[in-house]
Amino acid sequence: MTRKNSNVTSMRRTLAKAVLIGSLGLFGAVAPAVAQATKPAAPSYVTDGLGADGKIKLVVNRSQLLTTKTPYKRVNVSQAEIADVNTISPNSLLVTAKKPGTTQLILWDDNDKAQVIEVLVDFDLVTLNEQFKTSFPDAKIEATAANGSIMLKGRAPNLIVADQAGALAAPYGGASGKVLNFLEVAGGQQVMLAVRFAEVSRTAASSMGFHMSATDGNFQFGAGTGERPSPVNGLATGAADTTIPTSATVFGAAGIGNTRFDLFIEALRSNSLLRVLAEPNLTAISGQEASFLAGGEFPIPVPQSSSGGGTTITIEYKSFGVALKFVPVVLGDGKIRLKVAPEVSDLDFTNAVTLQGFRIPAITKRNLNTTVEIKQGQTLALAGLLNSRILTSSDVTPILGDIPVLGALFRSTRYQRQETELVVLVTPKLVGGMNPDAVPSIPGEKWRTPTEADLFWLRDLGGELPADKKPAKSGQPARFQGSYGFTPAVEPTTKATGK
Repeated sequence: MTRKNSNVTSMRRTLAKAVLIGSLGLFGAVAPAVAQATKPAAPSYVTDGLGADGKIKLVVNRSQLLTTKTPYKRVNVSQAEIADVNTISPNSLLVTAKKPGTTQLILWDDNDKAQVIEVLVDFDLVTLNEQFKTSFPDAKIEATAANGSIMLKGRAPNLIVADQAGALAAPYGGASGKVLNFLEVAGGQQVMLAVRFAEVSRTAASSMGFHMSATDGNFQFGAGTGERPSPVNGLATGAADTTIPTSATVFGAAGIGNTRFDLFIEALRSNSLLRVLAEPNLTAISGQEASFLAGGEFPIPVPQSSSGGGTTITIEYKSFGVALKFVPVVLGDGKIRLKVAPEVSDLDFTNAVTLQGFRIPAITKRNLNTTVEIKQGQTLALAGLLNSRILTSSDVTPILGDIPVLGALFRSTRYQRQETELVVLVTPKLVGGMNPDAVPSIPGEKWRTPTEADLFWLRDLGGELPADKKPAKSGQPARFQGSYGFTPAVEPTTKATGK
């Protein structure tokens, strides 16, 4: 029993020694690590000019002086377009920021030991924001950096201030000068443009011509300067395919014995008047383009050669009517800049051409394209035209046309005079939305529908009612049978709901 206890005591002593040796070994391993962790960092080669974090922080076009312990051997900048280094003395150098970005400055001493210094270059936003407060006290503008660009945020009283703020920030952007202008412009930004196109054209024309021909079956004779029939003497001889001149206002045929003759006289006086009045209105937000067309498109056949050597006809469509395209820009102080291009066009069948059986009309256009500045509510004449044109022509048969009295039969005279007056007026206005109770009646909203008796017996086609009158109850016209139109929902009455 005593021997057994002695063995247990010996084992305990051996285990205690092992634990003690292990603890000493662990301490010996940890102690160098602790000593290494608490060892102070190597002193910087640069003694003055660095920040607390050992970096150089600059704004564009600013400089920082660096001082070293000992004379440096050489220096290098990894990105010379961001920062530049100038030597001042063997122990001093000047770092100048050129554009926003990040680069590294590397210094070597006489022992070729190098130190790498981070250089951070940013915009001079503090000075720029102070400039905004001084130059534009009524605006709330803030400049921030965004991915190598200056971003302007806030609110400007008008577009002129917004543009001036962008121009003021451009030099602070360095060589790139990139400025993102996200300023909001105060005030109404929706512009309604009212355009008035007025044209009056007057034309007066007079013409006088004469043509006669005769035949006795063997001989033919004709004289005159007017338009001739086809064939000659066709009307006198009764030819079935005789074509009468379209300009002849008086014509006839007669005969004396075996001699037959016909006579065509062109005596025409015409007067025409054209009046065009178009008033398109269009609304757009400031800076956005808006377009308007009231008219249509007409087809034009276009011949094209096919691959087999033949010709195919394709159709292209051309627009006509009243068109308006404009871009408004609100400048502030009630001024609006307009880039406007109105147009009025009509189909002209008098100058039409015929192509492979297709009659293609010409187009008469009045258009303009200009940029102006005007205050809202004012009217400006964009264009005006006064055109007066006189066209005369005289055709005379030599010798015969100079005979007194009878010479008039051998002369043809045409006289045409045309006068055109055109003016284009624009009136821009700042507008906003209307409340539902302020919306006026629209054309055709209140319409008087005739009864069948009024439609057939009185030829009453209906019409628009005055704004202060309600449409009377009337029968439906013959062309509509049964219920038609919009029927509003009827709210339940008190009796129906039991309330």
